[in-house]
Amino acid sequence: MQGKTKLVSVIIPAYNASAFIDETIQSIFAQSYSNWEIVVVDDGSTDGTSRICRSFDDKRIKVISQMNAGVAAARNNGLKHTKGDLVVFFDADDLMTTDFLSLRVQELENDHAIGYVGGIVETFPIEVKSRKAAGSDPVNEILFFDAAFVTVPSNYMFRKEILVDNHIFFNKELSSSADRFFIIEVSKFAKGKNISDERARLLYRHTSQSMSNKVTPGLIIDNEKFYYELKKKNLLPAGKEHKFKSFYFLSLAKGFGMVRYWKRVCKYLVMSFINHPVFFTENFGKSIFRTSAGK
Repeated sequence: MQGKTKLVSVIIPAYNASAFIDETIQSIFAQSYSNWEIVVVDDGSTDGTSRICRSFDDKRIKVISQMNAGVAAARNNGLKHTKGDLVVFFDADDLMTTDFLSLRVQELENDHAIGYVGGIVETFPIEVKSRKAAGSDPVNEILFFDAAFVTVPSNYMFRKEILVDNHIFFNKELSSSADRFFIIEVSKFAKGKNISDERARLLYRHTSQSMSNKVTPGLIIDNEKFYYELKKKNLLPAGKEHKFKSFYFLSLAKGFGMVRYWKRVCKYLVMSFINHPVFFTENFGKSIFRTSAGK
């Protein structure tokens, strides 16, 4: 599919990404779909990131520099500078397979009832089980932690009008949970879809140093903030609110137990029980005792 249809804006937030960003941009050049622009937001890098991005002699690449403000702020800033009808928030170390853009555009062109689309996520250089884009059933896929689904931002293509018309931006109060929150918020206004075609895979860089491999107090506190941001934006699952609260509070109790924040463990155990005593009773032993044994 060639470029006589929708313009796709690929927003790349980049902080000290000189080791990978050339390869990432080359994977966009290799796309079978050519009607795209790249907006790189250099988030205060101190290495050669900006120089590498500006070295490409192609008018489709725009580089914006900002003081270091974090990935959410960089993505939001990039969105303001896009011209496309469709948007991809692509991380500076991930790679696109050749038909990554074309098959996502095709799905959105063929089905105007959907507002965003993702595909299969394949990790490299460390291989783990491939997973799918969350979004077709966000309550169960995201809020109830279905392990078969992930919310990697690079994996999605969005209709820009949905984001702009509903004032949807990445939540700067969140860090690791900001991706989940963004998809949940978008799903309030639009339906999503997952592409099963292998040709649309995202190649997601995953190493032993990845943040997702580390359980830290900051990570658990961010997950705590995620709940309160959902509540503030009225994004708690309708019809399943009490069960979700019990489930999520029990998960927080487990997480805080792993980092030995015992007061918060007690707090969230009580809140889990109050919201859904049956769910709590059925799941308490599986969650907390397993955590204790692991210590």
